[in-house]
Amino acid sequence: MFASPAIAGLSFSAPRRPSSRALALLLQVEAWLDARSSARTLYAMDDRALSDLGLSRSDVERVNADASRTVGAA
Repeated sequence: MFASPAIAGLSFSAPRRPSSRALALLLQVEAWLDARSSARTLYAMDDRALSDLGLSRSDVERVNADASRTVGAA
């Protein structure tokens, strides 16, 4: 059977699964990115919007500190 040059190097074997250590690291990075995104969103809000959510600026600091501690513990 003739294979075109575009697919000649492709393999039909199952892709290699990442190790559990690599997967754990990727999940930790993902959690950190989520925490930073949330922090950025909360810091961008004005005091009135935070008040509507029942938060203050000091609560934002606490939430972000708790998130970073949780990500570091994972």
